[in-house]
Amino acid sequence: MITITILLSSTSIVYSQKESIKDAGFYKNAIYGNVGIGGLYLTATGYYERIITQNSKVLSFVKVGFGGYSTWGDEGNYILGQFGILSGANKHHLELGAGPRLIVNGGMQGYLPFTATIGWRIQEPGGNFIFRMGVSWPEAVYIGLGFSF
Repeated sequence: MITITILLSSTSIVYSQKESIKDAGFYKNAIYGNVGIGGLYLTATGYYERIITQNSKVLSFVKVGFGGYSTWGDEGNYILGQFGILSGANKHHLELGAGPRLIVNGGMQGYLPFTATIGWRIQEPGGNFIFRMGVSWPEAVYIGLGFSF
């Protein structure tokens, strides 16, 4: 009887220890692509993204992208860079970003020389799959897929 009491007491002591679980963060690098449409305006862009800082609810990133556009009678390419933030603790995130844009070739030379994005990203902390959708300049209304590593 004494042995059984000691065993039962010791198991409750073992399970009563405080455990510290660290949240799984995002992988630092990501590659993804977007396609966008805005009436007769079509875009396709590929990105490389690198996370700068992250905590449990907000992270900041920088990204560079290369893309192409096509309109009625014109087409060209652009390079862009953005600094941005992601907010949200689970897999649904608000994504905001802004930065410079350079037209490599095509007729959009005189348009706004910057890029801006507001969107929704589905990405689990510690997960690889990325789904994005939102509104951006120069991408218009976009949808995208990618992975992080």
